[in-house]
Parts: sequence; C-alpha cells; structure tokens
Amino acid sequence: MDARQRVALIRIAIISGAWALGEALVWQLAVAGLGLVVPALLAGAAFFATRDVSSFGGGDDATYWRGRRIDKDRWRN
Repeated sequence: MDARQRVALIRIAIISGAWALGEALVWQLAVAGLGLVVPALLAGAAFFATRDVSSFGGGDDATYWRGRRIDKDRWRN
C-alpha cells in the first residue's frame, strides 16, 4: 500500500468516526428528529477538514499522469 492509499484510508476512517460520533450524540441526547442531520453535519465537517490531506503529493503542477511523465513543453504555445 502506497502513501496515497494510506492517506485515503485514514481520511475515510476519520469521516466514518465523525458519523459514528454524530449517531452516538443523537442516541445519547434522545433527539430523534435530528437522527440524520447531526451525523451528516459532523461527517461533512470532517470531509472538509481533511480535504487538503487527501491531495497528498498532488496539486496543480502535475508531473505524472497515468504513470507517465508529462512533457510540459510540448503543450506550450
């Protein structure tokens, strides 16, 4: 498993943990009307909080595409 896959697995674990925390809060506080809202908000917050982590090694300056090196000078005008 390479670093990008490991970061993706950690990110999905954090998002899933946030959803589970939301479910536990709703259950503990006994507010059935917010059964979907609270977990979704916490998971969404975790998703946005970890979005920079998921771009590990990425960015706008791509050097490789599909495992091949990109010749940047070829496409310049």
